[in-house]
Amino acid sequence: MTVEETRAWLNEQWRRALADSSGETDPEIDRFINCNVASLRFAVVTQLLGKIADPLRDLLCLQKGVARSDENSGGGRWDPRSFCVAVVVPWNQENERVLGGSRDPYVNNPLRRPRLDEGLANVHSGARGEWKALADYLRMLQARRSEESVRRVFQKCLLSVAGRMTRQRFDYPAPNRVSLDQLCGILGRFLETPSGGLRAQVAATALMRTLGSAFSIFSRVEGQGINEPDRARNAPGDIMCYGPPNRPGEPEEIKLAVDVKSGRLRLADLQGTIVKARKNRVSSFLFAAPGFWEEERPGMERIVVGEFVQGLNVYVTSIEGLARSAFMLLGEEHRTEFLSAIGEELDARAAPPADRKAWSDLLADIGHQ
Repeated sequence: MTVEETRAWLNEQWRRALADSSGETDPEIDRFINCNVASLRFAVVTQLLGKIADPLRDLLCLQKGVARSDENSGGGRWDPRSFCVAVVVPWNQENERVLGGSRDPYVNNPLRRPRLDEGLANVHSGARGEWKALADYLRMLQARRSEESVRRVFQKCLLSVAGRMTRQRFDYPAPNRVSLDQLCGILGRFLETPSGGLRAQVAATALMRTLGSAFSIFSRVEGQGINEPDRARNAPGDIMCYGPPNRPGEPEEIKLAVDVKSGRLRLADLQGTIVKARKNRVSSFLFAAPGFWEEERPGMERIVVGEFVQGLNVYVTSIEGLARSAFMLLGEEHRTEFLSAIGEELDARAAPPADRKAWSDLLADIGHQ
């Protein structure tokens, strides 16, 4: 099948999976689809669908240019990464990013190997067992040489994905009223759980959007993803807050760039950010961080003073501290708006179910207080 034909076939099979509420899933496939490794979830869907699109493909091949030592002809080689980007990623984006938020999953280290059954020593030990199980499963399926078997397994795979999507839907019951102490309290509880920086970025992005709208200071707020490709990291910060153009037809201007740190700010963070800020001609920069490393504070304060003289304003405050100060000035309705915005940002980033459920539970707790 061509890419277009594969997309059409996938959409038809997906419609059937969504309609088949009584369909039984396979425990082994469930294990792969519901594991905590997003790249593995993408891999099982991509490898199976790629094999269906062209039965000559090797289910375990990850790189087109690498053949097995016992394959003189190089048969079965293909490029799952390009196939994933062309077929699986658009479908995933259209379906609540059920597999995860990545737009190029095969750039992740576990998939940067010649084959699924090679290079396991380079895979992080915590996930090695899951990757080995997937390789063993696909090797067994490849050995059957049955196109029908692959299609049946893929249909079970879609049933598992449909179940995952249903479980990932969470309500975010923002209360009609919330006190300032309640707001800051649940925000602090949400941020205290380690999440690789995700929760902090979600909360900071939602906060900037709420404040930009409430104070009419930003026309648009754009948040970068945790694992954006390197080319995207040339952006001046994790969050860019734009103001309207000075004249019609001119581009928007970045009024404030924000870097989000879940730990205390270090001198190296400050120095690297200043380089990016200058490159992007940003005049105001905010670090949303719990504070400084005290032994590095004097050096950082000297840099901040020096940068002010040269036209760059650098600020440091915690997310909770900024929220408390801002919502002292704003009306109550903006507090609930902020709480809802966090839920919207979690969904937009296809955050892991644990993070989304945590926020849903925290909001429900307010209603019981």
